[in-house]
Amino acid sequence: MSQHRTSRPRPSASMLIAGALIFILAVVTVVGALTAYQFPEPVTEQAEKTDLLYQAVLAISFFVFFGVTAGIIFAIFRYRRRPGDPLPEQIHGSDKLEFTWTVIPILILIGLFVPSLLLVIDLKTPPDANEIDLTVEAIGHQWWWEFDYPDDGVKVQTTPPNYDDLQPPVLVLPVGQDIVIKVRSTDVIHSFYAPNTLYKIQAVPGNINELHLKITKAGIYTGQCYQFCGLRHSDMRFVIDARSEADYEAWLREAKATQGTVPEQKQLAETQ
Repeated sequence: MSQHRTSRPRPSASMLIAGALIFILAVVTVVGALTAYQFPEPVTEQAEKTDLLYQAVLAISFFVFFGVTAGIIFAIFRYRRRPGDPLPEQIHGSDKLEFTWTVIPILILIGLFVPSLLLVIDLKTPPDANEIDLTVEAIGHQWWWEFDYPDDGVKVQTTPPNYDDLQPPVLVLPVGQDIVIKVRSTDVIHSFYAPNTLYKIQAVPGNINELHLKITKAGIYTGQCYQFCGLRHSDMRFVIDARSEADYEAWLREAKATQGTVPEQKQLAETQ
């Protein structure tokens, strides 16, 4: 005796449309999170920590975005009112649901606040003086950057550049060393920022703001003033040239020879 299988009801056309829209939403969400919303490649230890925290925040944000939007799409097609349908039962709400969707965001915010606070403290706390390998001064002018290596007597771009053939000043830094950059301005407010460092700091007249970093990858990285500071703001660019320690030392010797700074003579003058 044969048994007939119970056939499952086919989904309605409206639910197929809802499923297709939710699938498209999922694809757009994932692709967007992995492309348009990604930071530039981090090249410092501090930037890697910032990027790690950002990825966690991004994942939570897109998960919530997808869940809420997909739920709205499902509700629109599944529970839409048709002509002749009676009004649905009116209820006040569910205390359990309201408690749940209040507590969960609070827990998420606390979970993100703690690592964010620790990261900010780390970014704002420079290494001890005996741990600093290099100190550089970044001085903002209208409209160019000047770089000063005070411990070595080397300066880069002390006068305005040729804006008709603009060559951005180069800040040469060693890889794998603790570096402190002291940022200040001689005129208006500027902003020192290289995207691959994931850290921006203001250059304020009368103040010295500090940032510290340890570069992990050698390479050429662009930077610019990110605070509108006048007519040639867009020309206020610079380049970070991150080199191995040996290449950096070779550049430093060449720069000292070019600028007439000899370490032995400098030390002798300081002792007299």
